[in-house]
Amino acid sequence: MVQPQVPLSCLCQRAMWTGHDLGRLDARCTACHALHWTEELPEKLRKHVGEVSFESCCKHGKAEIERMRPLPEPLNALMSRLDTQSRSFREHLRQWNSLFAFTSILFNMDKRMSEIGGTFQLFQIHGALYHRQGPLVPAGGLGDALYSQVYLYDPADAARQRAARAPTMDPNLIQSLTMML
Repeated sequence: MVQPQVPLSCLCQRAMWTGHDLGRLDARCTACHALHWTEELPEKLRKHVGEVSFESCCKHGKAEIERMRPLPEPLNALMSRLDTQSRSFREHLRQWNSLFAFTSILFNMDKRMSEIGGTFQLFQIHGALYHRQGPLVPAGGLGDALYSQVYLYDPADAARQRAARAPTMDPNLIQSLTMML
């Protein structure tokens, strides 16, 4: 069996890879106010950063972009406030997202080293990626509901189930977010 050839630049010269920093997003499109990196501009326009429109966001003002609506409460407050609860929510956002997920994924993680210049870790999957959601009605009754199944229950029951699965998370906040959804 012949092994596929892997380009040297992908694996063998990993020690030579470096991170790349474009700096701050400080170039604002005059047409739609999207933020860009100054490095995205042609060199001759970089001195006019505050007076330039961009192709990539709004086609130089030809495409109209709908403004984002505010998030519903209490999510808006959790994402914007600076109090302890809001900071904790943002720091543990992956756990909160998992608690309210409709599906889960199953994959074989590619465990080869993939760090680039000490700054960026690649997420690599070997083989297939599967979404797991199960049937809409759980086989074992109320206590066995997972993912989208929980959304079919009364919100108070759904909040209790989520809180039981996540004993370290604030049950009142779980209740509030369940009611919001």
